[in-house]
Amino acid sequence: MEPLQLSKGNTKHIGRTVYADGVLYPVQSGSGCAFRFTGRRLDITIGCGRDEEKSMPFCNKPRFGVLVDGRFSVKKVAEYAEETYTVVDSPVPVTADISIIKLSEAAFSVGTVTASADGDAVISPAEERPFRIEFIGDSITCAYGVDDSNTQSAFATEAENAMKSYGYLTAQMLGAEHSLFAYSGHGIISGWTETGQRNTREIIVPYYGSAGFSYAPAGEQKPQDIPWDFSSLPADIVVVNLGTNDFSYCSANAKSGAVEEFAREYLRFLRTVREKNPGAEIIAALGIMNSDLYTQVEQAAETLRGEGDSRVHAFRFTMQDGRLGFGSNWHPSAETHLRAAEEITAFIRAELPEICGRRNERGQI
Repeated sequence: MEPLQLSKGNTKHIGRTVYADGVLYPVQSGSGCAFRFTGRRLDITIGCGRDEEKSMPFCNKPRFGVLVDGRFSVKKVAEYAEETYTVVDSPVPVTADISIIKLSEAAFSVGTVTASADGDAVISPAEERPFRIEFIGDSITCAYGVDDSNTQSAFATEAENAMKSYGYLTAQMLGAEHSLFAYSGHGIISGWTETGQRNTREIIVPYYGSAGFSYAPAGEQKPQDIPWDFSSLPADIVVVNLGTNDFSYCSANAKSGAVEEFAREYLRFLRTVREKNPGAEIIAALGIMNSDLYTQVEQAAETLRGEGDSRVHAFRFTMQDGRLGFGSNWHPSAETHLRAAEEITAFIRAELPEICGRRNERGQI
């Protein structure tokens, strides 16, 4: 068996993924890589990182999925520094499409991925889809708790599954590449608060220009110290779904101007998104769990349009009401994520037909 380099030269990198010294570090939810493998044997090694193996609680360790021809060969939380799984094993060479996806969010863990194969094996990057959508959000976009129907369960990366997120599903429905940038509990001016006190620890804005925030490293660096090259995987559409956690602070401090502050800072963040994604359509969205700040979200989009940016839109999701069930801690169920994906997919197809009509090099939509 010989090492396989999972670099951009050999594989298609998905989302905000870092590659350094022969190791792939999928940072964000839904990040990773995809490639076509031809050979007799393929081993994939996932891990939680050597420094994190003993110190990191199980509930915070990274969850990975390894798919062979679209079916899970591995789907689990990486408990150890290295865990090796043979995902292709054949007496004769075979060809298979391989995807390695981080199912859990960035904040608590990054994890590591390496690969090895028989000496005659070859790999090539998976086919690029014709356009790319980035989703910026909170626990909803992370698909927090989607694999757990107990509403009383505490947080656990084991219950997160980015491949069931409305963002991932939307990209699949549209035939697009996906990128998720999402953090549970985070907001624009305040993270989730139960006391009404501002939660400044969980504000997403400072990290958008980087690979992302994490308590765990990506190699020798923390992801938040790695500037993100927006030209490497340029987005054609950016969906911003933030404000759910801010409302926990704004509702308790409405008389002191918290809602107006949110409106100002949300508009400022949309300007940052435009600066980083000059060619993208931006969709300012809210809903699913809470839509009380949607007026401010919509006004921010209208302000930018009034200034001449015609490529900014507002979209309101249907709020969950329990009829489709819940995930852990009252978060959206898989059925709710699917409904949300169907809703915003229909909106994108109606509003952005030119982007949706693009074809890849094989002529596929």
